[in-house]
Amino acid sequence: MTRLLLADDHPIILEGLSALLKADGLDIVALCRSGDAAIAAITEHDPDVAILDIQMPGASGLQILREIRSRGALRPKVIILTASLDRAQIVEAIELEADGLVLKEVVADRITECVERVAAGQQWIDNDALKRVITDMARREARAATTRPLTVRETEVARLAARGLRNRDIAQELGLTESTVKMHMGSAFDKLGVASRAELAALGKELGLA
Repeated sequence: MTRLLLADDHPIILEGLSALLKADGLDIVALCRSGDAAIAAITEHDPDVAILDIQMPGASGLQILREIRSRGALRPKVIILTASLDRAQIVEAIELEADGLVLKEVVADRITECVERVAAGQQWIDNDALKRVITDMARREARAATTRPLTVRETEVARLAARGLRNRDIAQELGLTESTVKMHMGSAFDKLGVASRAELAALGKELGLA
């Protein structure tokens, strides 16, 4: 029988997963509410599979996965649970060769299949997560291909705008007139392919403005 460790800081998810997997005949050896507790329980119980929330108090699921990979340990196999589609985190999980990756929004429907595949030595990555990351990466690459470089002044104006400053505040910060700020802002919007300050702020990190 496959021995499982579950780690999630949300008690409802933790208890719900435990009940679901027990009903499917799997052995739950430990329930953990933090990453540090999960590390200790992995050492104590030596589970076959650890199901880890990607974000927890203490060590995150990715930090635990990284530590297991650095040790070259064969056990436990690691399944990462994620509630969001942070591209960088999902890419890191795949690069660290997570044995499984499941979105919390579909975990009730897919976790048993994921555990069975992973326990059998296969890698199981949620198709929805993979498709959305690939789509997101394609969108970013397309944007990068059409983005023209900003001048130094346009970059300064765009960076301050992305942080929420108004034109008047930007003008005071940079020693410019408001009309000059508007001119640089319009040019930056055009080059970056954005239509509003909200869009600029949302893409701040991607555009190198954060």
